[in-house]
Amino acid sequence: MGAQSCCDAVAGTAPAATRRLKLTRPSASLMKARKLRKKAAGCKRTRAAASRKRVMAIRRKMEALRRLVPLCGDDDGAVVGRESGGERLDELLLHAAGYILCLQMQVRVMQVMVHALNNLPED
Repeated sequence: MGAQSCCDAVAGTAPAATRRLKLTRPSASLMKARKLRKKAAGCKRTRAAASRKRVMAIRRKMEALRRLVPLCGDDDGAVVGRESGGERLDELLLHAAGYILCLQMQVRVMQVMVHALNNLPED
């Protein structure tokens, strides 16, 4: 009986204990402190990983653009002016801009041709 009364006593205090230990949302200042600690702990790793991700994303996009835009090269097929990454990117973007202008001009010429063929004088 003594054991049962002991368990009853513990069971009787359990709801009060859970009310005292009830989890509440942390305050804004506590959350800010946690974020600062996390940031300080993994700052270098996080920045390096983010930088690597950005570089890989840029490389993927450059490759996609390179596949879309036909590059002009020498007679032997080698592409002119591929010394460094920055120069390659500049060259690729300039070539893509020129290619877009060329395509726009082709569209305008075709529009003029369609307009001229639709408005032929009847004999």
